[in-house]
Amino acid sequence: MATLAAQAGVLGGARALPYEQAVARSRGAAEAVLDRAGAESCLRGKLTNALLGLSASCQAAGQENALCRLADDAVVQLSWPLAFMDATATQVLELSR
Repeated sequence: MATLAAQAGVLGGARALPYEQAVARSRGAAEAVLDRAGAESCLRGKLTNALLGLSASCQAAGQENALCRLADDAVVQLSWPLAFMDATATQVLELSR
């Protein structure tokens, strides 16, 4: 059974999935970005949403690792050009091995 903190999430924020599920979702989004599996705007949304969810899951699970720091740093960026998305996606895949 998930803890209340993992179920709650921040009001108006991303829902905190179980940590491993959030990592898998982030990996999927990263792969989609690198494979160009969709329009740039859709890929941006997919990666942004996955990293927001990962950040929330990291907080709920008490994780403080490099992948969580990447998610926290990425979600506060104001601009997500394709080069930033590629670099972030590559880092997600490397850090989540």
